[in-house]
Amino acid sequence: MKYRLLFKRYLSVSYFSLVAITVSAVAAPLEDISLQQRGDDAQATITLTTPVHFLRYVPGEKSRVVEIYYERVPSSDQTETWADQEVRNSPATSLTPAFTVTTRDQATQPKLVVEFAREVNFSVSAGSDSRSFVITIKSDKSAAPEISNLSLPYLPAVQPPVQQKATPAAGSPEAMQAENNQQAYKLMLAGRDALSAKNYSAATEAFNKLLMLPPNMYSQDAQEWVGVARERGGQQAKAKVEYELYLKLYTTEGDPGVQRVKQRLARLGSSEPSAKAESPARKIEPRSFVQGGISSQYYFGQSNLQSTYQFNGTTQTDTYSMKDQSSLISNVDAIGRYVSENYDNRVVYRDVQMQNFLPAQTNSTQSTNTNRTYAAYFELKNRTADYSTRVGRQTTGGAGVMGRFDGVYAGVGSAQNIRVNGVAGQLVDFTSSNQPTFYGFSVDKGPVSVYFQNQTIEGILDRRAVGAEVRYFEGKKTAYSAIDYDIYYNALNTLMFTGTYGMETGTTFNFIADYRKNLSTRNALNGASTTSVQDLLAMPTMNEALLKQLAQDRTVSTAYSQIGVMQKLSANWQAGVDMKLANTSGLSASGSLNIDGTQTVAGYMTATPATGLEKTVTAQLIASNLYSNADITTFGTSYVTSDYVQNGETLFIYNRMSFGREFSLDSSWNFYQQTDNYGASLSRNMPMVHATYQVVQDISINADLGAELTTTTGPIQTSTNTRIFTSLGFRWNF
Repeated sequence: MKYRLLFKRYLSVSYFSLVAITVSAVAAPLEDISLQQRGDDAQATITLTTPVHFLRYVPGEKSRVVEIYYERVPSSDQTETWADQEVRNSPATSLTPAFTVTTRDQATQPKLVVEFAREVNFSVSAGSDSRSFVITIKSDKSAAPEISNLSLPYLPAVQPPVQQKATPAAGSPEAMQAENNQQAYKLMLAGRDALSAKNYSAATEAFNKLLMLPPNMYSQDAQEWVGVARERGGQQAKAKVEYELYLKLYTTEGDPGVQRVKQRLARLGSSEPSAKAESPARKIEPRSFVQGGISSQYYFGQSNLQSTYQFNGTTQTDTYSMKDQSSLISNVDAIGRYVSENYDNRVVYRDVQMQNFLPAQTNSTQSTNTNRTYAAYFELKNRTADYSTRVGRQTTGGAGVMGRFDGVYAGVGSAQNIRVNGVAGQLVDFTSSNQPTFYGFSVDKGPVSVYFQNQTIEGILDRRAVGAEVRYFEGKKTAYSAIDYDIYYNALNTLMFTGTYGMETGTTFNFIADYRKNLSTRNALNGASTTSVQDLLAMPTMNEALLKQLAQDRTVSTAYSQIGVMQKLSANWQAGVDMKLANTSGLSASGSLNIDGTQTVAGYMTATPATGLEKTVTAQLIASNLYSNADITTFGTSYVTSDYVQNGETLFIYNRMSFGREFSLDSSWNFYQQTDNYGASLSRNMPMVHATYQVVQDISINADLGAELTTTTGPIQTSTNTRIFTSLGFRWNF
């Protein structure tokens, strides 16, 4: 009977936990993508919304697809589930081939999949803070075409249109073509004259107007000379774009124009100035653009559970079947940006709509449909005066702020010298309880930041902390450390150190040590029957000192450490090992009961034992580019043991293959088995396949199909759960 009740309890917990997937917070991990030139190379910085720990990337050096593996730092807000299939396009630039960044497998082994338009040479490292990765795209000079040393003309040779022998009929295609040629001729002359007068903006305008006409006898020359006009005007990046477009449109190798443009394009990469070209200071032309995406994904899950147990000396079997998931999750992610010589401003909006279609939830008095705005802010950044401000719903990368908030964050000065920042607002954690308000300031000096933070809830001091962050970033060697100390509670809240160390031998080490407590007065509400701190203070037996002690009694601490090593075996093979240790403290009994045994407003929580030390070792063998320039195969195994799990083993196989840029297929198989210290065993098989198809350039569809087969065996009971799950969705990038 005991095992039967335990099974039904397991069934109930499993059902509601699966339902919670559809209604829990699903936050967008990606914050920003930026690009910078570093000598001959380009660097793409991918910033996430909360701290992460960089593990590894595959493949090793040259590919069209890169996978970056990481873990969320334990000190970050773990209450939100990060979304899969969030896609962000690279900024429009000629520094690198276009690429997309997609989040995958956030619940199991989080990673970013970066897909370039063509194969590139690259390396990946952790960023200079704890929230970013840097992809260095190396220039491939060896791939440059052989360029002849032509004598390049300074001005275009403009010949008049060819006169036709017979006048075409009005309105005929021949007449329209003749008119186009005549208009284009006048614009070519205007562009040539503007070049001669060194009025490069006027020349660019004339050639652009010509290129907007239907194709004519001057289109090819105009495409070359608009690049020349931009190059001489100091717009090197835009000139590259024009020349590259020319070479896509006109491909005849023997064409003199093709040879000239190849030579002009190659010269842009040289430090030697053109013999006759002007060399004014390079300026950024004001421009504005909008980037983002809209996506919608439907999730479905069906479970069949069967339990066999002994009852009154007979064997009985219970069977349950349920639809455990039916939900639609839609995302809007939009960034409007204005960039000029002095400013880099943006407006950001991110929103997630979650709709649950399970009948049991639809008929309840409380709707499980939610809409959550995760970001809605305006950012003003002055490049020359070194000041910035961000107003609205946002997350910040430090200064002691404990998550998402509505408020303002501002700073002035250069971090290389002295930068002073201030922040104020109200936390947003999407719960029904009152949200704390806070203010603070920080000072940055080079790689070091120090801060002060004061936070209250309902007029009661919630936390008052001082802290510091230290960053180190040099090529393949990175380190980040942080400390947060609460001077109100006289307790250490956070102590963290994470870093990577790469060697020329192809060996990369990563490490993390993290202690967190996240102590605050509102922790006293854990287990209480109210969501108000003032309600607790209104109790006859409560005062601020006792409230402070109750918060301490209901706060756990977690210690976590990890060290990993990845070794490059060859151009296509890598091997790695990770070792992890984790421990969560227990809780003493807290709260009180009334004389009649009922719970007070503060509630009563029994003592909770510590988890003990959990030890995990994981090994992986990774192959890449075996049969294409975008395939990745991973073989993995892990072993875990703890005070609860006597031994647990995992086998994992993952494969990604691409068919051009239009279609990709990911397949995986995960097998896990464990034996606990109470005589029960568990085994789980999970095969899964994911497909993505690019319908047109900016619209894609994707689908998942998977199964989870779980068998649990105890002393007198065996249960089997067969779950089928699938999803189907689309994304439009703009």
